Amino acid sequence: MTKKIKNILGLTILEALISTAIVGIGFVAILQMVNYSVQSIDTSGERTKANYLVSMMAEDVIGHRDSIYGVNTNTQDVVMNVDGTITIEGVERPDARRFSDHLAGQEFTARCGGPAAVAIDATGDPDATPPPTNDPTKSIYETEFVDAPSNKEEKWMRIFSENRYLKCKGEKDVKKMKVYKICRWPGVCPYQDNSITDDGMYIGRVQINLNDGRKRKFLYFQTDYKIRK
Repeated sequence: MTKKIKNILGLTILEALISTAIVGIGFVAILQMVNYSVQSIDTSGERTKANYLVSMMAEDVIGHRDSIYGVNTNTQDVVMNVDGTITIEGVERPDARRFSDHLAGQEFTARCGGPAAVAIDATGDPDATPPPTNDPTKSIYETEFVDAPSNKEEKWMRIFSENRYLKCKGEKDVKKMKVYKICRWPGVCPYQDNSITDDGMYIGRVQINLNDGRKRKFLYFQTDYKIRK
């Protein structure tokens, strides 16, 4: 009878403590794996969105490479001649620039939480139209310009500086767009390459920094070209 009672006794305190410790270690490992999985999914989602946004910028530039910056093509007679000159309403305009030439002259930069671009109407008065707000419910096309290139830059600024789609984790999360004009003749292009016979080949470079600058996404693409006559 005594042997039978000993065989049906429960766990000792020491055995119970050891079992609890083993189960606790297992749960801690599982929780760490869940936390890592959530962070990994979030990082992968940000990188996927960055890929789409980089492609969007490249498509915007390529799709509007013949658009004239600051000129309303719906109401003005715009002619692009074979030699690259631009005539507006019968008058040659040396100051008129195509989208690629405009981007080659300056660098588009958007920083996390930075101020959005100030809206400037056709008269050049920044106070004529209200500045954009940081309200994510507002349309990215709320401020409209007379030309497509200005509208594209406004869209980029609203998407990147207002953090609508990409999470901002630090000041190093910068988004940039720069176009480089390359040819073989000095004085025609700021960058020379003897293998390029065009009057100008335009290479775009998009950079998006993620995770406080620790991860960077680059895209190089040809935005436009001018055949030398």
